[in-house]
Amino acid sequence: MSGRTLRARLAGLVLTSAAALTLLAGAADAKTLRIGAQADAGTMDPQAQNIQTTITVLSWIYEPLVTRDQQMAKAPMLATEWEQTGDTTWRFKLREGVTFHDGAPFTAEDVKFTIERSQAETSQFSGYTAGLKVEVVDDHTVDVITAKPDPLLPDRLANIPIMDKEWTEANGALKPQDLKSGEESYTALHANGTGPYTLESRQPDTKTVLSINPDYWGEMADSIDTIEFMPISSDPTRVAALLSGELDLVIDVPSQAVARLEASPGIKLEQVDEFRTVFFGFDLASDDPKYVEAEGNPFKKKDVREAISYAIDRDAIIKTVMRGLASKTNQILAPKNNGYDAALDEAPAYDPEKAKALLAEAGYPNGFAYTLDCPNNRYINDEQVCKTLVTMLSRIGLDITLNAMPRAQYFPKLWERDTSAFMMGFNSPFADGMYALETMLMTRNDEAGEGIYNYNQYSDPALDEKIRAARDELDAAKRTQMMKDIYAEITEAELYVPLYNQVLVYAMKDSVSAPVRPDNWLEIRWVTMD
Repeated sequence: MSGRTLRARLAGLVLTSAAALTLLAGAADAKTLRIGAQADAGTMDPQAQNIQTTITVLSWIYEPLVTRDQQMAKAPMLATEWEQTGDTTWRFKLREGVTFHDGAPFTAEDVKFTIERSQAETSQFSGYTAGLKVEVVDDHTVDVITAKPDPLLPDRLANIPIMDKEWTEANGALKPQDLKSGEESYTALHANGTGPYTLESRQPDTKTVLSINPDYWGEMADSIDTIEFMPISSDPTRVAALLSGELDLVIDVPSQAVARLEASPGIKLEQVDEFRTVFFGFDLASDDPKYVEAEGNPFKKKDVREAISYAIDRDAIIKTVMRGLASKTNQILAPKNNGYDAALDEAPAYDPEKAKALLAEAGYPNGFAYTLDCPNNRYINDEQVCKTLVTMLSRIGLDITLNAMPRAQYFPKLWERDTSAFMMGFNSPFADGMYALETMLMTRNDEAGEGIYNYNQYSDPALDEKIRAARDELDAAKRTQMMKDIYAEITEAELYVPLYNQVLVYAMKDSVSAPVRPDNWLEIRWVTMD
């Protein structure tokens, strides 16, 4: 008998000696799943940080209206059904009988409050909800009104975990935690969701402990009593902890450890092609970029960006750094995303001589110097890839200073546009190319949720209009072709320099089963332990 079932029966139970023995046996069988990751969740505030590890951990505590099934199709969560009742109106029927962890009932007011909260200037999720208005129809029905027709609205709301309005207001957290300013808030260390696990303790960068919610409304593949989530930045240490039995599951497996883990008894691997592309971006706006030593801004010239692309030996990076667990690309959109066009995806062959010629044509025959910002605990082998890139580009005369840092410092730096060149990994949370277009390519407009991740500060009003037209198009086939045309344009313009698409690998004990989603979202409801 699982610990979860026992707890549900404890209230009012008069224990006989036999029942007491059953209780002791159940306690002995309690399950604890110890998960190791490259980095910690950045906060417990579900609208403050749009980074995958943070999103994943919080998904064990909080829930959105819409989720994904194992085929990545949309499925009901806190909404049982939804329909478009007008060109700009969607009606969501909410699940009844659901309570937050503190016992408060889940209602339409919580949905309205959460969507409005996610639109605040401190939220990193405003791109999903900008311009939305919510009308409460009754306790379990809401109408969500969009500024223009939006066929992706249910997909967007799948990324907005619902908070308890009264709890959030009572604890003074009307706006998401302001990570840019280093603000501390109640929601940074406390949580109150409707999900399968409750937050028991939180030690940032050390350990987060969660306990199963005995009153959870949904179905679980297994009743795992406790989850211990532990960030371990060192790849060798994280792998060693799994092999020694200190961890049960590792979700950030370094590619250089895969062969060793495959050969290790009692360990199994799960992998999938991720919806993520890794690429490099550059300041395309400044006339005198802060971290570049050159006359003018060389990155504004297509020849320079193209030279960098030709100077990168993607095959070598994939073979030596990624150990084959990646596929080279010439796009910033991975396969299996709507809008992806295989015809655009032939990466340029490694050609340093052509790269040198392009630099000379651009007016930099002797190269130039710049600083490359890179995370060291966000993407698979991120710092090592950047080091390899620095070496490759030095062969064409580029003198690069590598500035590698933890993601806790890296992403605020990018958010402030305090960078001249940077590494980026991007995936679409709803397998649709529009997300990258509206957040990375459009002119920055935080209020509208446009260009919020446009760290290269590119701005082209004509491109903005093309993206808006595709976003508003209701004919699915026409919309897809419009996106393909836009991706052809930005690929030709070399606005970013794509490198590769990642392969996700999870490693776990034989006793654990943890399916891998291509968006790198560990769905805890699917995990089992023997």
